[in-house]
Amino acid sequence: MTITQLEYIVALADLKSFSKAADFCCVSQPSLSMQVQKLEDELNLTLFIRRAKPLEPTVEALDIISKARIILAESKSILSLTKEWSNSVNGHLAIGVIPTIAPYLMPKFLADFQIKHPDLDISISETTTENIKRDIASGKLDIGILVTPLQSDLVELPLYYEELFLYSNVWEDDGSKLKSELDPTKLWLLEEGHCLSNQVNSICNIKAGSHMGANLTYQTGSLETIVRLADLGFGQTIIPQMFLDYIDNKLKEKVHNLPSPIPVREVSLVHAKSYSRKAIIKALQLEILGHIPISWKSANNRSIIPI
Repeated sequence: MTITQLEYIVALADLKSFSKAADFCCVSQPSLSMQVQKLEDELNLTLFIRRAKPLEPTVEALDIISKARIILAESKSILSLTKEWSNSVNGHLAIGVIPTIAPYLMPKFLADFQIKHPDLDISISETTTENIKRDIASGKLDIGILVTPLQSDLVELPLYYEELFLYSNVWEDDGSKLKSELDPTKLWLLEEGHCLSNQVNSICNIKAGSHMGANLTYQTGSLETIVRLADLGFGQTIIPQMFLDYIDNKLKEKVHNLPSPIPVREVSLVHAKSYSRKAIIKALQLEILGHIPISWKSANNRSIIPI
């Protein structure tokens, strides 16, 4: 059994095609097929159902592929030790970012980060917290940018504390002005699985993924969609502070502070304990912090909302 063979079966499991896996691994298809067959002979198991379209792993192969991912992640960490010792920021970096952070934070620093570190090849995935945690554990991702604290054994490096605000297009009963207090019956939230909805649930104990005042459920992970639904449907939603940089000034009159203690979310860099590219972590951390207001870098007397 070799590291190369493990790389091949993981690629097959992910891409579900011998030709695509061969291209991904930069080898010929016959060479990849031969190595997979050798591994199957050694294990005395069939790892893939070859007649299936797309290709599928056998039931027996699922645990083996899962173990292979862990072994490959540990192998990568060993190989990266020399890069850590040289204190260089190069190679490949796979980052996962949650959807309520990615559209607002990444444009602020990413271009400058690439200019400063041209030898670093970066891939970014926008997905949920649970997917990021899973992919870091399996070695698919190196670093996550998400809301903490997490109930996990991942390393968390807090970056900033972002205040949450009420966006309200609900009028007072007498029609005199827009309501500035939270009304749970008018609240729109992201679908379940998004930590911002979980945090709102912590604030006012309501269910994610719905509009409480209508016979309608709209499943979405887009904060922009939720704000538009609240705006056009005379409703409310909760938005993070960085979102304010990207909305029209005319809409900012609909943004209101939530009651004290001021609720904030803690945004952190997260990585596995085995990830050893400390120079990359430090460079990314410094670049993000360089684009964040000083007042955001401490929780002060604000209340960190759990996920």
